[in-house]
Amino acid sequence: MRMISIWKSTLAVAALLSILFPLLSEAGPMGKAGPTRKASPLIHQECLGVTKRPLSDFLNSQGTLNNPPLYFPPVKDYVGWADAVAPGADLPTTFALVDYAGLANQYIKAQTGRSLGTEVRGYVLECRLASGKAQITVALFTTNALGFAQSVAVLAENGFDFLNTPTIFGAKAQDVVKRAKTAAGPVTLFTTFTISNPDAKLPDFLDVALSNPTKYGPAKFSFASTTFGKCAYNGRLARLDVHQNASTDDQADDQGLWKWKVYSTEKVELLDSSGGDCLPE
Repeated sequence: MRMISIWKSTLAVAALLSILFPLLSEAGPMGKAGPTRKASPLIHQECLGVTKRPLSDFLNSQGTLNNPPLYFPPVKDYVGWADAVAPGADLPTTFALVDYAGLANQYIKAQTGRSLGTEVRGYVLECRLASGKAQITVALFTTNALGFAQSVAVLAENGFDFLNTPTIFGAKAQDVVKRAKTAAGPVTLFTTFTISNPDAKLPDFLDVALSNPTKYGPAKFSFASTTFGKCAYNGRLARLDVHQNASTDDQADDQGLWKWKVYSTEKVELLDSSGGDCLPE
């Protein structure tokens, strides 16, 4: 019954994406004078005009924050996730990395000539603000995104050496190049953040979400993914669900800095076909 529910979830996600993709057209086309249709509810109320920027403006900035990459070199860095720390615990349980911007797939294709079929669609809207700054809204809808999970306890034992710590679910891009079995699935990422002026270069989402959120407030994001594959230790079919929501405070502090509120959602959950969590028994 558990596996039936997993595959039902697959169909449900596919159906959801088929609904979301047509919504892209509802946000545009955009012109210099503003939207020609009903504006997105994500647009700031003080918006003086909305333009639609190329999705490549955002995608080309991903993986650019750290050079060389810090976590899984030579794959470019992008945001990973952990579950909320349980009461009485010192660390989260599971770390997950899901290829929302196609960076892992780029590496795999460069090394092997083969793509996983990862496809990133979406839109970027820019709202000119009275302050002279601009609010950016990004929506990504990614299919066949590589995903994997690692035990945070084992990562801690290894000094958080992400690259050389084995996975408990799925396979890292480096292992996929060596013919390891992949785990993949759909991703949605919605984020809004503020930049210094219209038409300015868009940031790496890693900078917005983790490294320097004070620079981009007010900001918020919602990330959701479902990855299907196998547990690394026992080979059981499994599913990795990630759901993360966060936003900055409504106002900057006395120093003009924006800070993330406590995450409203911090879910990273593994479920294998036996009802386990892919961890060794």
